Parts: sequence; C-alpha cells; structure tokens
Amino acid sequence: MLGKKKEVPAPRGHCSGFVAIIGRPNVGKSTLLNRFLGQKLAIVTHKAGTTRRRLLGVHTRPKAQAVFFDTPGLERPASKLGHFLLEEVKAACAGADLVLFMTDGHAEEGDLQALALIEQSQAPVFLVLNKVDRFKDKRGLLPLLERYSKAGRYEELFPVSALKGENVDKLLDALCQRLPKGPRYFPEGTLTDAPEAMVAAEFIREQVYRQLHQEVPYAAAVKVIEMERDPATGRLRVEAEIYVERESQRGIVVGKGGERIKSLGTAARGEIERRLGEKIFLGLQVRVRPNWRQREAALEELGYGTEER
Repeated sequence: MLGKKKEVPAPRGHCSGFVAIIGRPNVGKSTLLNRFLGQKLAIVTHKAGTTRRRLLGVHTRPKAQAVFFDTPGLERPASKLGHFLLEEVKAACAGADLVLFMTDGHAEEGDLQALALIEQSQAPVFLVLNKVDRFKDKRGLLPLLERYSKAGRYEELFPVSALKGENVDKLLDALCQRLPKGPRYFPEGTLTDAPEAMVAAEFIREQVYRQLHQEVPYAAAVKVIEMERDPATGRLRVEAEIYVERESQRGIVVGKGGERIKSLGTAARGEIERRLGEKIFLGLQVRVRPNWRQREAALEELGYGTEER
C-alpha cells in the first residue's frame, strides 16, 4: 500500500497526489526529497544503494499537497534483497499520480534499461536531470536533454541541482500544478508516516555506509529492538542491532577496542536527536546473520519482506 490516505479538510480547488521519485542508484533521489521537504528525512551517502525502502515525505502548501516516495535505485536484482528493492520501486510507481524519473546524464543506456523495469506504470513522467552544477558549460545540457526527450515519454524536462537547490523550486511548482484535484491526505505539519524506530534504524545504517567501506555496508542491516523512555530520567532509550553476514565483518564494524562502533553510535545519535528534537540514549550491538540477503526468513525479520508493504 502507498501509505494511509486519511483525508483532511482542504481548501476549494485543492490539488494532491502521490509522486514517485525513481532512477538508477546514486543519482540524487534522496537529496531531492530532502530539498523538497526543506529538512533531512532520507539518509544520504556517496555510495550507490543507500536507499533500501520506500520513504514517504509530505510537502504541503495552501492549495496543494504532494506526497513523495523516495525509492531504491533501479537496477536488475542480484539477490533476494535486490528483488525486494525492485518491488518497492514498482509498488511506488503503481500508485503514483506522477513519476519523477531522475538521472545525472552519465549513463543514458543504463537509464533506458532502468525505465524498462517499470514500463507498466501509466502515470505521467517528468524527467529530472540532476547535478547540473557539475556542468561548467551549461550549453552542454541542451543536446543531452534533447536525447532524453526522444528516448522517453516525458511530459516535461527539468535540469536541476538537488544539492545546490538550483531550479528545484520551479520543479516543485510544476509538479504541484500537475497533480489532480483531491483532498489533503495528511494534516498540515506532517513530514512522514514512517515510524520513529524505522527512521532511527536508517540513521544508524547511514553511518555504516559513511564510515565503512568495501562489502561491509552492503552486507549490513539495522533493526531497532527497543525504543522507550527511561522512567527515572525521562530520556528516550533506543537499543538497536546491526546485522552483518560474516564474523570478519562484525570485527570491522566493532573496530579495534570498540572504537568504530563508538564512532558510528556517536554520529547516528546526533542525527536521531536532530530528527526527534530531543536527547536520547543509543545502544548498539553487532550480530552475525549468515547470508541474510538471500534468506527470506531473515529478510522478513529485518523488515525487507512482503509483509512490510
């Protein structure tokens, strides 16, 4: 399901709808969502494959509400986890009123292959060419945009820089105008419907991706196992487990004398506190789940199963 549609009274002529942000890995989808929302919700790293699930973000203005879905990168799956990620993208597109197909223009053939993976979607599509701040000569954008316009069924094309904010407001205005007439699905002030435990787990996994390298981030998953207030202090206590596939990976995550897990925890705690607006206690443990990316039972346990949709 694409979130819970809880209709809220809205002004006459109000437009609303669901917008799927899709594209190959590492083209800037999560950065664009954060830019739309004006604050950080989606985790962002320089590594491809950071996003692993649909994340709902809500942008509300006086006469429109756009409900965005940040999605995993489009690529052919190489594991059962990969199949889950692809189904997340397809599910977002299936219920979307508008699709933003995002690219950085560096792999035109790869973009065509990515589009083929979700070709059953009937929603209108905007092409979003990201990272235009990297083009020293902006005249190079025109032939690139022309090639993309001939290759897909795009209603409109937008060159943007999600990182710098260039042209993002124009894109946001256009997509809000393109949405159908409809109610407000979420009350004003709502940012997401994601549970706090899931958001906390994602911020922990973000630090795994930022601070560790090679195969370790891709073999890691995070699950919050406890989130409750300490009755004595009133401080929120978050206990989470980081799962890896091999004992050697566990050693890397823990680090010499526990230095790496301490660093991960400190950085993740800061992000979670900013998101929740309060001080927390964060406890981390590292567990080994052999070959979890290929095991359906393990995927279900870690939140990457069909029951989570």
